[in-house]
Amino acid sequence: MPSFTTTTALLAGVAGVLASPNSIKARQSDAINYVQNYNGDLANFKYSEAAGTYSASWNNPGDFVVGLGWSTGSARSITYSAEYSAAGSGSYLGIYGWVNSPQAEYYVVESYGSYNPCSGVTSLGSITASDGGSYTLCTDTRTNEPSITGTSTFTQFWAVRETQRTSGTINMGDFFTAWAKHGFGSDYNFQVVEVEAFSGTGTASVTVGGTAAAAGTSDTASSAVASSAAAAPSSAAYSAPASSPVYTAPASSVYTAPASTAAASAPFAYSGYSAPASSGYAAPTATGGFASPTNIISPVAPIASGTAPAYSAPAYSVPASNTTVASPTAPAGCIVKYFVA
Repeated sequence: MPSFTTTTALLAGVAGVLASPNSIKARQSDAINYVQNYNGDLANFKYSEAAGTYSASWNNPGDFVVGLGWSTGSARSITYSAEYSAAGSGSYLGIYGWVNSPQAEYYVVESYGSYNPCSGVTSLGSITASDGGSYTLCTDTRTNEPSITGTSTFTQFWAVRETQRTSGTINMGDFFTAWAKHGFGSDYNFQVVEVEAFSGTGTASVTVGGTAAAAGTSDTASSAVASSAAAAPSSAAYSAPASSPVYTAPASSVYTAPASTAAASAPFAYSGYSAPASSGYAAPTATGGFASPTNIISPVAPIASGTAPAYSAPAYSVPASNTTVASPTAPAGCIVKYFVA
């Protein structure tokens, strides 16, 4: 089992200054700022620190440990996803880091190949993590082995997920709290999402994310700030538009009936005008003179009645009776009869 891996740290600049302790928010986002690359050439290690992604492939390598993470560990929650194929390989996928004092190396193993690292070492029992998963805890002591300070004697702490997985969220506070009962310290060195292998063949493609520990966990508030200040996100506050429309009510909201100015003109007589009742009509801003409506004019009284003109019947002449009628000439052979009117 490998005991130590060297690292290459690529520190990012501080993106901003926290105004006060009150600005420390639970689960504040913190950016990746550390590349773990121990013998990465044995694994065709390729990565994008900005994107939080890396890949590896191996075929009977010597020991390598590669990954992305943070220059300072904390009780952060770490979200990751991976395509990990390592059946038959001595390999781990999980979280890897160091504590400065008392010096310790730690692993949270999410998936492994042919070798369970808690085999044949001291058991520390098991825990159920925040996500409901069960982990076996174990520890071992490495004597005169390479470490972050050279050759030394130090403790290894392990947590191995009983139901393996290749994606999810790991709350490191769960394990730090459990290990603290067995002498695990809180002076953290680096912390990464790692792939490690020392035998067999396999491939991995990993995406890494993370959020800083909330104040009040096993980390102190100051250490949470230290690990998250490196890449404080820019403010996403809503910016109001430069100006917002304002409704301006018209100057007058009461309709005023115009004064009647019309005069009667012959032959008509003025009969008066009734203004409509006020109804709360909002008068628009005046743009010109108001034309008064034409007044309603009633006709003058009808002409007085007078004496009807006399009726003269036309003269009628009755024809005189016994008017003589000329006798017609009768045709030959006919009898003529005479009638007197």
